[in-house]
Amino acid sequence: MGKKVMNPVLRERLEQNSKLRTLYERAKSIKPVDAAHDFSHMERVAALTLQIYAREVKSREQRAAVDSERDQCIAAALLHDCVPIAKNSPLRKDSSRLSSEKAREWLNEMEFANKAEIDLIAQAVLDHSYSSGRIPTSLLGQALQDADRLESLGALGLYRTIATGVAMGAELFNSEDPWAEKRELNDLKFSLDHFFTKLFKLPDSFRTDAARAEAHRRADFLRAFVTQLQSEITP
Repeated sequence: MGKKVMNPVLRERLEQNSKLRTLYERAKSIKPVDAAHDFSHMERVAALTLQIYAREVKSREQRAAVDSERDQCIAAALLHDCVPIAKNSPLRKDSSRLSSEKAREWLNEMEFANKAEIDLIAQAVLDHSYSSGRIPTSLLGQALQDADRLESLGALGLYRTIATGVAMGAELFNSEDPWAEKRELNDLKFSLDHFFTKLFKLPDSFRTDAARAEAHRRADFLRAFVTQLQSEITP
């Protein structure tokens, strides 16, 4: 078997920062609520956050990201769902707040960084959630939010939508009215509805130029999928 593929910056920072490595292992031990929110999702969000942050800081400030900023990106991504709550749980609306509080607790325990940096990471975790409707003001928060939303689009987004639906016991679609022509959309009951309640709206919510174009590209993939599905299930 080949070596695990990992973002080179993520690998480098894990090798060079023992506290980040400890945090990585701790985050790895979190039990996910479904396959869509497993540790590989956290790693991909970390890689995307690093990429988005680096491009944005270069564009906005004409400089390269420094190691402390890279470590903040990785920490925020690893901890953004550190209190996993199922999508159909009544506690779901509190997920980002609980994860932010847990992130702050863990980072303080291990003296990961100074207070200002820990506050920045915890705030980014608090702000990332789509359902909370929060608008992050820091570049870290914007990069994390966009990275997590990119994971909801494209081929990975398709995989993750189905995985989440299966975990919730949702049907793939309403066989009597798949396109919700005579009913209200309900993405807790029908996975197809999630494309219309959330996924197709996501690209317009992106905060960074670095991620926005990729969001539209991935959304186009999902639209093509839905068009194909329509041709297969519509008489």
